[in-house]
Amino acid sequence: MAKVGVIGAGSWGIALAKLLRTNGNEVTVWSIVEEEVAMLRREHEHIDKLPGVKLPEDVRFTTDLKEAIVGKEFLILAVPSVFTRSTAKSMAGYVTEGQIIVCVAKGIEEDTLMTISDVTEQEIPCADVAVMCGPSHAEEVGIGLPTTVVAGAKTESTAKKIQDLFMNEVFRVYTSPDVLGIELGGALKNVVALAAGIADGLGYGDNTKAALITRGITEIARLGTAMGGNFETFCGLTGIGDLIVTCA
Repeated sequence: MAKVGVIGAGSWGIALAKLLRTNGNEVTVWSIVEEEVAMLRREHEHIDKLPGVKLPEDVRFTTDLKEAIVGKEFLILAVPSVFTRSTAKSMAGYVTEGQIIVCVAKGIEEDTLMTISDVTEQEIPCADVAVMCGPSHAEEVGIGLPTTVVAGAKTESTAKKIQDLFMNEVFRVYTSPDVLGIELGGALKNVVALAAGIADGLGYGDNTKAALITRGITEIARLGTAMGGNFETFCGLTGIGDLIVTCA
């Protein structure tokens, strides 16, 4: 059993908190919003963002960032990407050398064009920063539908620790050293998915969507490899897989 702090109580953070507790870990969830924490303590369900997904009674909720971080073996950074830097700044004073932070948000910082893990490392240089990404809608993970993701880390040992933390009979975790490629696939697919949504709105059909997905992953792979990612990554779960789930 590991002690885990989930930083962020949105739909993804709550779904992962349930998964982690189901796996037998001790889980504390942090939110900056007092009303949200009060609701979670009362209902043990996020009635606004993940209705119908009940969390075990022994999952703890707090607005105290120190409580969510100190003494935890893993920190799951699940705040929206636009709040990653500000949250990481607030976390920095409590994180210890080598503490594992798993970034699970998808995005690229607008002003700097840095990935989420790069932002986190810049603000918390003492941490062992990793990522987890893949085709994984929170509402489906929350109710236990089969899902596969990839854990990316600089070392194989860290990636395997994350794999062991999350993996169970319905949530499969692969590992990869290509942290940059994983994050680029997870962020860039949103551009193509917007186009797919526009195509749906215009009344276009499966032919158009198939063309968008196929040519879209080609563009993502070309850009991603030019930026330093591995081509194989964009052919896998965090490339074509993440693109399909978002376009669909």
